[in-house]
Amino acid sequence: MKILNLKNAALALVMSSALVACKKDDSVKEELPVVSKYENGFFVINEGWMGHGTGSVSFFDNESGTLKDSVFQKENPNSSGFEPTSSTVQFATKFNNNLYVVSKVRGPVVVADAKTMKEVGRIPGSADYDWRAFVGLDENRGLLSSSDGVYLINLKTLKPSFKLLGASGQTGDMLKAGKYIFVLNQSAGVIIYDADDLSVVKKIKSVTLGFAQTPNQKVWYTKAKFLYSANPQTLETDSVELPFTPSNTWFAWFSSPIVASTKDNTVFLLKSPSFGGGKELYKYTEGNKSTLDKPFITTPDKQSFYKKNLGYNPQTNQIVTTTVQDGYGVNYAVNNIYFHNAETGALIKQIPYSGYYFPSMFVFH
Repeated sequence: MKILNLKNAALALVMSSALVACKKDDSVKEELPVVSKYENGFFVINEGWMGHGTGSVSFFDNESGTLKDSVFQKENPNSSGFEPTSSTVQFATKFNNNLYVVSKVRGPVVVADAKTMKEVGRIPGSADYDWRAFVGLDENRGLLSSSDGVYLINLKTLKPSFKLLGASGQTGDMLKAGKYIFVLNQSAGVIIYDADDLSVVKKIKSVTLGFAQTPNQKVWYTKAKFLYSANPQTLETDSVELPFTPSNTWFAWFSSPIVASTKDNTVFLLKSPSFGGGKELYKYTEGNKSTLDKPFITTPDKQSFYKKNLGYNPQTNQIVTTTVQDGYGVNYAVNNIYFHNAETGALIKQIPYSGYYFPSMFVFH
């Protein structure tokens, strides 16, 4: 009897251990990460129809294949949104899991959780500032460019701290790369700052568009008829001649229409006038000048880009573009979003949508 009891006890112990293991396995399954509401897709930042309401943020959902409008306003019904209506939403970027949405013309800087689009902070619109773009430096610091230079921002309090030396007048796109920060300024060209102490390291005159960074870490920008690359460690440069001369974007400022692949050392840029628009998108793969022989993508008949209407989607290795219909007035309510193979340029799909959105750029996860 004792032997049988021992056997039964051993069997019970094994079964108990198995049940515990099953419970552990079940708990592990329950703790698997769930893709959030605004993670499987990308954002479209809309300038808005100035004087008729504010800009907005749309979200393209990869799963449903649909474009959802005004997602920030819908997730934050009690927020003041992007008021005042006299401002325009012109720029956005993701940093430390937050989406920083920047309004021009004395508008606010709104910070939202990039997965839920719930507001987590803001710099209210003010007559004291006219913002352009944002770049994050570390957990505590970021920079905001403006119509009168660059300001250091405390990311915990969202308070402007001080204005950087070296940049005066209208300042736009910025990129942190290696130990440097590249800043595009209307009068000075590129101003390169030390990322640690924010001192000026170098200036490059007459730069028109910037910036994009390829997987080899090189930083790309345009000057005259050339596309330049800069090593972010040594600041040594190389260049290739373009088949057109890029315009700057200072006339009615918008972010430079230049982006890079995350898969290979390829840069994409629009051939557009200084006020935006244009119909041709070019591609340059480093070391292969023939990739510039002809436009990589050309818009369909009667369709034009508006501002920075190109983006590279790292989730799908696709080039995404938006267009408005040629003309004025009601033509601006005729929009299309296109998905192209980033290697061949082949059109994958087109989605038409209507409304006075005035799409200004994309933000990808």
